[in-house]
Amino acid sequence: MSMWQITRARRMVAAASLAAALALTLSSCGEDGNRSANTAAGQGTEGGKGEDRAKEPEQAEQPEQPDDSRVIATLKGADGISLDVTSATRDSGGFVTVNGVIKNSSDSEYFGTDFWTGPELALQKGAGGGSLGGASLIDKAEKKRYYTLRDTEDRPLTTLGLSSIKPRSENRVFMQFPAPPKSTTEVDLQIPTFQSASLALTDA
Repeated sequence: MSMWQITRARRMVAAASLAAALALTLSSCGEDGNRSANTAAGQGTEGGKGEDRAKEPEQAEQPEQPDDSRVIATLKGADGISLDVTSATRDSGGFVTVNGVIKNSSDSEYFGTDFWTGPELALQKGAGGGSLGGASLIDKAEKKRYYTLRDTEDRPLTTLGLSSIKPRSENRVFMQFPAPPKSTTEVDLQIPTFQSASLALTDA
């Protein structure tokens, strides 16, 4: 092989090596660029996925059930019916919420719930078969009576659907009234067919 041929072969090898090195460099740069772009979009790395992953919505807290273990007053009704009042709370919105448990201690189903709804025809139609819309609070100090609050459809803000009370059963109930003045700390609760009872008001 002549010197010219040897020199030409060396030049071809060098050119091939340079081309291979250049291709490798361009490929590496392309991968780095894609990796940087993906990382910026939150798709390339675990850290990116963790930062951009949509947070699962927190579950809404369920309202707490009234504490039935503490009875502040008991109203006696007819035919084995009674109402244990568990709280009478004055809220910041300007109303009083009375919570309790109606119990039927007899072996017979009680169907006299229509009397609890009160005499107003609108209440009887909107209560869905009975309510505690006929309840009222008596402020003896101010000589005022407070009836249950109503919604925009004239339904009482009390437990609805009390068509009857099953034998040997307990039913959680509530009633809401306008709040008497701050100076009033005790009221009488009256519900048709029940004996009245005095309730001490507490602040929420």
